[in-house]
Amino acid sequence: MKSRINIILVLYFILLFVQTSKAQWFTQQSGTTAALYDIEFINDKTGWCCGDGGYIIKTTNGGENWIQQGFGVTFEPLFGIHPVDSNVVYAVGFYRTVVKTTNGGTTWIKIQSGQPGDGIYTCVFFINSNTGWIGNFDSPEYGVRRTTDGGVTITSVPFSGFPEDMYFKDSLNGVGVGGLSYIYRTTNGGINWSSYSIVQNGDLYRVSFINENTGFTASRRAAYKTTNFGLSWDSVGNIPVQMGSVTSAEFSSENTGWAGTQYQIYKTTTGGRVWFLQILTGVVYNIYSVNDSLVWTCGNGGRIWHTTTGGISFVTNLSNNVPENFELKQNYPNPFNSTTTINFHINKDDEYRLEIYNALGQLISKAFEQKFHKGIYQLIFDANGLGSGIYFYRLSSKKFSQTRKFLLIK
Repeated sequence: MKSRINIILVLYFILLFVQTSKAQWFTQQSGTTAALYDIEFINDKTGWCCGDGGYIIKTTNGGENWIQQGFGVTFEPLFGIHPVDSNVVYAVGFYRTVVKTTNGGTTWIKIQSGQPGDGIYTCVFFINSNTGWIGNFDSPEYGVRRTTDGGVTITSVPFSGFPEDMYFKDSLNGVGVGGLSYIYRTTNGGINWSSYSIVQNGDLYRVSFINENTGFTASRRAAYKTTNFGLSWDSVGNIPVQMGSVTSAEFSSENTGWAGTQYQIYKTTTGGRVWFLQILTGVVYNIYSVNDSLVWTCGNGGRIWHTTTGGISFVTNLSNNVPENFELKQNYPNPFNSTTTINFHINKDDEYRLEIYNALGQLISKAFEQKFHKGIYQLIFDANGLGSGIYFYRLSSKKFSQTRKFLLIK
């Protein structure tokens, strides 16, 4: 009887997690079941996505509708897409394929293509409508290809290795990441590149910069950060990947980021130190964020996942009755192992955040930061990413703040 109750409880919490996940993350209709490899936006409404079979789609309403573009311009898989502005977009892929639009996608043209066996263009980044770089997996000339005339001429810059992703902060300075955890760096517009590996195994598939010097990447199950535009990288935390390894990492700010794997999406609100599971998705090839709230991912089966809240906060509205006072309740159970419940009362509509601090006063997690209406709420806090010890949790707004203590025992 006891084992049956335990099974029922496990199934209940799995169902609760799935329902909560889908309330925060939802799928958008891409119009295909083909794998989608890259997704990028120029603002909170307009973006493009590309994938197998030369499939290109565009949205102008944040993904409520995705419209296919450029049918027939190529049928080769497209691995990278980069919108320069609302008109000029480049996409690259198999057999040295490069396609381009100069009118927002109304028409697409093929500006380069090769023969089967010619290799793969892995990624693309343009600093303006004319100057750009392409990751080149094309033996024996691995490295980067470069153009300064919008693709009319594309020259090879060979070196050992090739980028899976690149970012340029101006026409001279760029950083790329790639296989075997290699970092690639140029200071002369991609004419010459230096390279080094930051770990001994694993691949880097995505690099994400939040300003001209601070960026993030991830390899296997670890996140890395640079504050000097790729000169050096520090490990900032481990991602508790349950299956597979990290295939994409994206940060919208110093603290907030997401990581995708072959099966799940994870989120951090502590700059990569602590990560929490968001949703079970299947393979995630790329993640793109406009800010801390608006995020899109693409992956296998034509799946596009989207959130307008930044992901799961595990907060439930228990009642819309207006409490007399602002109040943060003591968590229960306390002490606890893994998960605990935190109730709080909101008596004024406002932006609130709940932060977790360790015994040294260091911020280690942000459970949520969002607008709440008057009412009584409940947070199920998952501490699987934390070690045993004393912690403090603080609920605050512009006018109110209250702190309590809990004890985590594992």
